[in-house]
Amino acid sequence: MTITDHPPIADTAPPAYCPAPSIPRLLTELVQEEFWTRYATVRGDTEAFHPDYVADRRRTVLLLRAVIADLVALADAADGHHGAQAAAAANALRRADWLMPLPAEAARTWLRGQYQQHLEDDSPHPPNCPGGCQGSGWVIEPVIWQNDGIPVHAEPVICLRGEDDDPHAADCIGCRGTGRKYDAERSEYTLCSAYTPDLAYEPATAHHASDPWSSAAGGYSDEPPF
Repeated sequence: MTITDHPPIADTAPPAYCPAPSIPRLLTELVQEEFWTRYATVRGDTEAFHPDYVADRRRTVLLLRAVIADLVALADAADGHHGAQAAAAANALRRADWLMPLPAEAARTWLRGQYQQHLEDDSPHPPNCPGGCQGSGWVIEPVIWQNDGIPVHAEPVICLRGEDDDPHAADCIGCRGTGRKYDAERSEYTLCSAYTPDLAYEPATAHHASDPWSSAAGGYSDEPPF
């Protein structure tokens, strides 16, 4: 009998989050939602705010906190402590929804479905969102510029809740840190939609003439400049 070695079966399990959320963005949303959740209580006039508005802010806080914990657990699957924290955070959200707690993995799977629903919500942001989207989650911003920097075309883009977009580093393949890509055919700049690091990028070492220790300032010397 001949024994044939079969190649290992590739892991085809779908990713837990697609696309993967940005933890810095989640933290920004979490802080804002937490502020609005507590604002009325601190002012002492909770009755001036619609109960559904306050409840939505409170639930979003629990959701985002659980998603962050889940992302941390996914990054280090061998650490059972992180997984337990993610499950506890997911079950805290379930309790807020008047649902029974689930086992750890089931709770985390349920959480991911809730986050997807949150992203697909027609009004994912609060109506007083500081990004100016009025709750829609979208704002109109320029995406194409002329060579002189004048915007020529605007489109709906995701609302960042009034925060600046994460800057691209100088090793970004698309824009080299400028945030814009040059289209030679149209002689215009377009928005660089994704930061893609160039693994072969090596930053240039700058030497300043005013630096007495710089090799470009008359050569290296063992003697201090005093």
